[in-house]
Amino acid sequence: MNISTRLSVSAASAAATLTLAVGTFGMAAPASADPALDPTPTTTATAAPTPTSTGAPAPTPTLTTSPTTPKPKAVKKSKKGPKAKVLNYKRLTSRAKRVANKVRNDWRRIKVIGGWRAGSRYSSDHPAGRAVDVMIPSWKKNASLGYSIARYFTRHAKHYKIHYVIFRKKIWTVQNPHWRTMANRGGATANHFDHVHISVKR
Repeated sequence: MNISTRLSVSAASAAATLTLAVGTFGMAAPASADPALDPTPTTTATAAPTPTSTGAPAPTPTLTTSPTTPKPKAVKKSKKGPKAKVLNYKRLTSRAKRVANKVRNDWRRIKVIGGWRAGSRYSSDHPAGRAVDVMIPSWKKNASLGYSIARYFTRHAKHYKIHYVIFRKKIWTVQNPHWRTMANRGGATANHFDHVHISVKR
């Protein structure tokens, strides 16, 4: 074999080897390739979790607001100070006396409690000694005091044998235990704005 023939064979072998090498390294790495051996940097993007749709709209945050009309402030009972005077106490029934004594003992801001009296325009409870009138001092600004007394006896009506309670032109009865507005009788006293009327059963 002459020199030119040898050079041709060698060149052909080198070309074949080069072609094989290019084909081998030009192939894509398999999916299972070790990423630590891959010189190409990879960027991992973490997507925000997508909420699962249930067909219902996402709940809307709710705001808690206070009622625009404030309720009367609760008045604590006070056992300090002199007890109220009960007019014609001796002529009250035993049940009416219990009511009067409860007010005298627990609401010392009360100074006067009306008891028995000979006549009444609207009922026979006062002449029969079955009613008391709890007079509210400075009643225009002390409605909460009256409410605390009125509500106490409606809530404990069974214990004190209450028949009905009237305060600020509203009445509560055992037969219909809800506050209802009464007809206008005239002034503050007739409409029970300045006192709580409490009647007991026979």
